[in-house]
Amino acid sequence: MTAATPVVPAVEHVGTAPALPWPAQGEAALLVDGLGEVESSGGRSPVPMASTAKMMTALIVLEDHPLALNEAGPTITVTRADVSTFYAKRSQGESVLPVVAGEQLSEYQLLQGVLLPSASNFAELLATWDLGAVPAFVGRMNVKAAALGMSATHYADVSGFSPLSVSIPSDLIKLGQTAMLQPVFAQIVAQSQATLPVAGVVHNLDTLLGQGGVVGIKTGHTDQAGGCFVVAADLTVDGIAARVYGAVLGQPNALAGAFAATRALLPALVSALHAHSLVRRDDVIGRYRTPWDEAGAIVASQSVTWLLLDGTVVTRQVKLDDLPATLPAGTRVGTLLLTAGTRHAEVPLVTAAAIQGPGAGWRLTRGF
Repeated sequence: MTAATPVVPAVEHVGTAPALPWPAQGEAALLVDGLGEVESSGGRSPVPMASTAKMMTALIVLEDHPLALNEAGPTITVTRADVSTFYAKRSQGESVLPVVAGEQLSEYQLLQGVLLPSASNFAELLATWDLGAVPAFVGRMNVKAAALGMSATHYADVSGFSPLSVSIPSDLIKLGQTAMLQPVFAQIVAQSQATLPVAGVVHNLDTLLGQGGVVGIKTGHTDQAGGCFVVAADLTVDGIAARVYGAVLGQPNALAGAFAATRALLPALVSALHAHSLVRRDDVIGRYRTPWDEAGAIVASQSVTWLLLDGTVVTRQVKLDDLPATLPAGTRVGTLLLTAGTRHAEVPLVTAAAIQGPGAGWRLTRGF
């Protein structure tokens, strides 16, 4: 048997890590799908999340009462208690939409009211419809947060108006990723406006929608929370499509500050993303030399190109089999394991040429 030897570096840094324009105040984080969290700023202390909490409200409702695209879903009738909730929340300065007793709203319309103009009374109406009581729904929100690994998040209400509803940007990105897997959620947050029976035309508070690839997802603002924004953007870099998520919390100047921080971060992130060819088909990954002095190469059987952030560490682990005396060309004899962030790939390794085996003379002199 003949042992082969890897000839590629085990670790490589692709480019130089960028100096991103993180906001001077508050907290922020960015993530590129498939790469994991890019970086974060401002520490990891839970802070008020404002109406970004409503992402969880909408997600749970959609999980409990799934909708197909363009399906209105069940109809919910507004009660006098719901009208009282509207007035109570309006008096507290929460974002609300007007309702009247007897008004009928579909599940889809209620979700539009929660996710576009961020109506807190619609969030409470949905929570009560779903589980019968707001406290039970809040408990469900915390259970879901734990299941998603949002370890720094706690919900005290369904709307995020309470300063006791707290989170960190990386947790909210996890939630945003999960919510955007729901087609109806993604469809609604991509809408610029909606028309509701009593409230009429309502507008999406996300004024970055449609700019720079932004496809959603949720704004938030209270005096205690400052400006908050969780964003998803679809980008194409070097011909490769990528979904980017970001979250900013605690920004000055309310939503204007949150949008300004996001506008600065996204282009800077894009400029630091590049397509990198990590291995090409027929690249030499290993070499061997037999006892009878027959040398050859082991090559990659396929190419791998990934979109990576400058400064990303790429690791290469080569696993090679011992080689028998004879072997046809193109025989799989190992695996190249590539890792960058949370992305992994396995590339089969094959012999570039046949191993012919020892000649008769070599065999005779060695009793082979």
